[in-house]
Amino acid sequence: MADRLFGITDAGRVRENNEDEFIIQEVMQNKFMIAGVIDGVGGYAGGEIAAALTKEVILRELETIEPDLISQLSRVFYLANEQIATHKQGDLELMDMACVATLAVIDRQNNLLYYVHVGDTRLYLFRDHSLIKISHDQSFVGFLEDSGRLTEEAAMQHPKRNQINQALGLTSREGMTDAYFETGSSPFLPDDLILLCSDGLTDMVDAALITAVLNGPETLAVKAARLVEEANQAGGKDNITVVLAKNDKVRASYEFSKPEPVKPVVSSAVTATSVTATAVAEPFKGTVKAASEQNIVQQKSGKGLIILLSALCLLFLGTTIWLFLYHTAEGTKLEQPGTVLVTPVKPGLNPQEKKISDMLLSLKGDTLLLADTVFKVPVHLSQALTIDRDTLILKTKGNIVFQSDSAYKGPALILSPKCKYVKIDQLVLENFETGVVSYNNSLDLKNIRFNKVNYPVQVRFVFPDQFYVNGRLSKRNYAADSLAKK
Repeated sequence: MADRLFGITDAGRVRENNEDEFIIQEVMQNKFMIAGVIDGVGGYAGGEIAAALTKEVILRELETIEPDLISQLSRVFYLANEQIATHKQGDLELMDMACVATLAVIDRQNNLLYYVHVGDTRLYLFRDHSLIKISHDQSFVGFLEDSGRLTEEAAMQHPKRNQINQALGLTSREGMTDAYFETGSSPFLPDDLILLCSDGLTDMVDAALITAVLNGPETLAVKAARLVEEANQAGGKDNITVVLAKNDKVRASYEFSKPEPVKPVVSSAVTATSVTATAVAEPFKGTVKAASEQNIVQQKSGKGLIILLSALCLLFLGTTIWLFLYHTAEGTKLEQPGTVLVTPVKPGLNPQEKKISDMLLSLKGDTLLLADTVFKVPVHLSQALTIDRDTLILKTKGNIVFQSDSAYKGPALILSPKCKYVKIDQLVLENFETGVVSYNNSLDLKNIRFNKVNYPVQVRFVFPDQFYVNGRLSKRNYAADSLAKK
């Protein structure tokens, strides 16, 4: 199990006791992996007790994984909250005890990740050598950092860094809003890695160094130990807990077949001075073969005829190559096995639309960065920008605006039902009837501004035909940030 799931905790170099707990467990014949980090708060004894109670509830409630895993994870945290509240009744020394926690459950068969989070422990996804922060710190400083108002370095040094807004044990269930716990799901692809950690790591070690460690060839145990050591070398001011979980399936590899040679195309007969010549053109090799019948009427004109035939063949070859290139550029389909077809860009795209469309088509990983140094003026959309990928993180650097073309009345972005996780970070949509059309729960918005958009987000749900459906739409899934109003 250590090759795909490993955890470690350390007291650090300042504190005598360790209030952290971690969970690494496989259940249901190893079909599911459970990874969790719990950070106790509230004093010497209280933090340890709260963390231990939460771990006990999690392990008990997740012995069997239910079909609606997101609801099950939320219920587990509600039960842990009640357990802590019950335990500290009548004990004044434990009145402030609580804990923050991040819990992930990995469906190994279906390559899916589900999580629930509260407080300032963290969940990261490491994919294609890139580190992506999935959870959001539920603290004032964390909010400033996640919204871009504080740099990572400034947030790490902020005096109120560890003042949290939400935790298990702070309030009763009746006092919790719909968004008290952060929940979500994501594809967990072969060779993906997740990192769960307490703030004892992220207060001491920045994302760049974490990425460098995870990029190494070592085992999970060595990587986790290195992260703890880096935090201790930076000061070790708090307990440090690290859990790593990996999708150890082998990535599928594809071998592209070589194009079969194009069969020779025989031209129509060319006749000159009673000489019949057949020209064979092979466009990919640039070779022309000419054969003439041995029926030359006048022996003296032989050399001239050869020159004439050569010229005609070269002319024929040039015309054939030109026609081939022309039809290929126009999207002509080559009925040859293994030939890669280039899908033509939709007509009517302006240069900026075409540039974004080309970037999406040629994107190798899951993250697309749009910089205002390239898109210096608003991007006018004459048709919807369609995203048809399993996973995409669309980030912008600077102030990038998508505006509706004067004649266009449709949405700015359409996420196809194929999308499982699409995050759009810092973008302005302006003058659209609908901003984003999404299916199911794939959309994650961060710092998005809608200017004169009648319907900012339209979510469509797809369920199997004639099946019973259970669920509830929370009014707190999306909320306007009043501080960001401009």
